[in-house]
Amino acid sequence: MKTKLSIAIATALSLPAVVYADTEQLTTIVVEGSGSRPGAMAMAPDSSGLKDTTALLEKVPGANINRNGPLTGIPQYRGMAGQRINVTIDGANMKEVGPNSMDPALSHVPAALTESLTVYRGIAPVSSGIDTIGGSMKMESKKGSFAEGDKKYEFDGALSTGYSSVDSGYYVAGFSSIANDNHKIHIGATKEEGNDYKYADGTVRPTEYDRQSLIVGYEYQNKGHEFGFNFTDNNTNDTGTPALPMDIGYIDGGLYNFDYNWDMGNGYQLESSFYYQNMSHFMSNYQLRTPRNMTMPNGMVMPMYMDNTTTVKGGGWDIAMTMPMGSGDLKVGFTGDKSNHEADMRGRMMMAPIPGTSNIDTQLFNGIERSRYSFFGEWKSDLTDKLSTELGLRYTYTNSVAGNVMTDNVAMQPMAMMFNGQNRDKDFHGVDLVAMLRYAARSDLDLEIGFARKTRAPSYQELYLWAPSEATSGMADGRTYTGNLDLKLETAYQFEFGLDWHTDSAYFAPRVFYHYVNDYIQGSEHATMTGNQLRCPTTAACPVLQFNNTNAHIYGMDLETGYVFSEHWRFDGGLNYVGGRQADGGGYLYRMAPFNGRAQVTAEYFGVTASVEGVGYSAQNKVAGYNNEEKTAGYGVMNLRANYEAFDGFVIGAGIENVVDSVNDNHLGGYSRPMNVDSDVAQGSRVPMPGRNYYATMTYQW
Repeated sequence: MKTKLSIAIATALSLPAVVYADTEQLTTIVVEGSGSRPGAMAMAPDSSGLKDTTALLEKVPGANINRNGPLTGIPQYRGMAGQRINVTIDGANMKEVGPNSMDPALSHVPAALTESLTVYRGIAPVSSGIDTIGGSMKMESKKGSFAEGDKKYEFDGALSTGYSSVDSGYYVAGFSSIANDNHKIHIGATKEEGNDYKYADGTVRPTEYDRQSLIVGYEYQNKGHEFGFNFTDNNTNDTGTPALPMDIGYIDGGLYNFDYNWDMGNGYQLESSFYYQNMSHFMSNYQLRTPRNMTMPNGMVMPMYMDNTTTVKGGGWDIAMTMPMGSGDLKVGFTGDKSNHEADMRGRMMMAPIPGTSNIDTQLFNGIERSRYSFFGEWKSDLTDKLSTELGLRYTYTNSVAGNVMTDNVAMQPMAMMFNGQNRDKDFHGVDLVAMLRYAARSDLDLEIGFARKTRAPSYQELYLWAPSEATSGMADGRTYTGNLDLKLETAYQFEFGLDWHTDSAYFAPRVFYHYVNDYIQGSEHATMTGNQLRCPTTAACPVLQFNNTNAHIYGMDLETGYVFSEHWRFDGGLNYVGGRQADGGGYLYRMAPFNGRAQVTAEYFGVTASVEGVGYSAQNKVAGYNNEEKTAGYGVMNLRANYEAFDGFVIGAGIENVVDSVNDNHLGGYSRPMNVDSDVAQGSRVPMPGRNYYATMTYQW
């Protein structure tokens, strides 16, 4: 009963052939539980995939992106973002090495090396992972395919390159795999580099980027047994994050994955995956921008050079057994992970040592250890020919510990001493429940209703941010926060209803949802701490914000629809609305996407696929008051895209994005942090979207 929607997207990074081609190299979006489309949704080349796999989410109903930089796109789904969404990379729940989400999980593998991105539409099943209060997504890197049939060997590969005018950016990418019916090895690599991007009123700085990625792996299969090893490496150098107080100096490190699956027959199947992660990160406010000024006690104004070095080491596992039970299948499993985080920040008043100045070293986070142990059971069954159900339960124990901190800043030392004297060993117990019912009312109409209880333990930033800071998992609101050791577990009670109408030529699949969240974590005014902050209501000192629990409502709808006019012409579109506010008449929630929609008309003749795409966002007037969030105006963008298969396997793509070169502020974009001497965007205003972009790509696939 549960359908899958596979959207074959010929992105600007992997353009194999026209979108209807059946080929291994297509990057694919799979929306679990989505409407049944009549064939693959026709998508022309999409250059947004050039920099960021997260950009693929713009095609998914209910999904959006909190954008803080060219490589720093944080997934948002139905109003929840960041660590409220479970994101896995090749089965690993990858941890960000940066405390301000400069490296969200989907930035680890670029779109050129992405095989598929799966999004669970609506309520995520308990088997999809831990902390799925805001949904669940999984990305699989390219691995090629085993030889089948009479083939002794299967040799797959692709080479692609492209250029974008808005940032004078380019990319080159290559992937290859060789296999027989038992053994397979694969390797892939990309290089992406670009300058600061332009818009109609000037240049947005710093938005340059520089990233190299590598994947390599081996897989074995025989008589129901499958074993695999995969390594993905991310080497990002100077890359701007204009909505954050610092930029990326480097992100370096890799993810090691080990998988073993055993199909025992008769409906019994064992699935297991293990991973290890080791990454380091350096950020600063002086390599790509001018450091901010500080006023000394004697009245002198001097630049404050800041940098931060962070590391993360961790690993995890996911072991599950599926077996027949009654009229369906029971899946039980044990999931867990452990991670260690460090962050050492340094401030200097001058680059060169001078009398009366010195380095100020601070341990922003020290000895952070976070462990999660989780057990789940999930039963899926076709109760009748027309009625199916999914029932799931997951229990998760989370333990979080932090070590003592230190600082050379005399004014901050009392805060460090107070933090060190408190109990920092925290335990959380979460119970998730899911109940879904699906009914095939007619051959062309399916109905679905779902209820769930989902939980999330506080992040280490929300707990252990002992001094006022903007290391807030990418909130990018220009305010400083402190943590709260008394935070409670978030608990959401979720309801969803949807229908899926589909014929041979049309589809229409809307969903409505409502979540009531107990102990929702967001900022509120600190009782005693004040300071000068970028986004204060006044120029005077205003309250620092502290993470606290409140109650919240999140509600909305999303839909996808389309119609095939003929074998050459089709229409596809979607609408999204989400609202959120504190319960008991409180204020609105921060960074909620306004009402938005997409419409696309696609034509395909003689090997040429062309599309006209319109994207529209309404004004957002329902903004959070606690952090002085600004309203934004609505906007619309037109994009033109086309590709041509010159000969078998060789595709040329081209397009124009933001055709009329309008100046647009995305409400989910952060506020510009660099000083006006660096950027044509005023400090404290929203970072505008890129202007008109001409792009061209070429791909050869075999």
